[in-house]
Amino acid sequence: MSIVTYKKERDLVTLGYRVTDKMENNTVFPAPPAALADLKKALPEFQIALTNAKSRDKEMIAIKNKQKANILALLEELANYVVLTCKGDKAFILSSGFDVTEGQSNPTAPSIQALEVELGAAGEATTRVKKTAGGVAYLHQYATEAPGPNTVWISEGNTTGIHKFTGLSSDKRYWFRVVVVGRKGQKAYSPVVSRSIQ
Repeated sequence: MSIVTYKKERDLVTLGYRVTDKMENNTVFPAPPAALADLKKALPEFQIALTNAKSRDKEMIAIKNKQKANILALLEELANYVVLTCKGDKAFILSSGFDVTEGQSNPTAPSIQALEVELGAAGEATTRVKKTAGGVAYLHQYATEAPGPNTVWISEGNTTGIHKFTGLSSDKRYWFRVVVVGRKGQKAYSPVVSRSIQ
């Protein structure tokens, strides 16, 4: 089961308003992240930017694209909070305003069962996952702290399940994961693996 977000701008606006309406004062989500208030504030500005961008003015299009990226980031943060809070309860997830896809009814949804992290020369580590059916892009990520709600992940993307990181700090512990992205934007996360870099 995974949460669906949208790439089309009109759908993004609809989803954004639905999520802010349904999550506010919802007892299932007693302590939503600041992203909820930020999203509520950003949506009207995004709608204005969409209207202005219809003129094809390059500056207006750039402003619209920047605001779209912000909306997507806020929705992703909220979706992650909803998934963690609801622990797989479909009714609770739907009460947030997000849509849900069932894994069984979507055989092309990617998934990652295992992650290998191989240490190389000083400051190098290679992440490796099996090529995933339905996966079109892989985000190889690392963090310099144990994963938590505010962890910053550094991403390097490609179209294969293998990636070599270089320039890492020796004698320091890193946490690694891989995110596979499906054709319809679905995401699946590998387990997190920790290594001390040589």
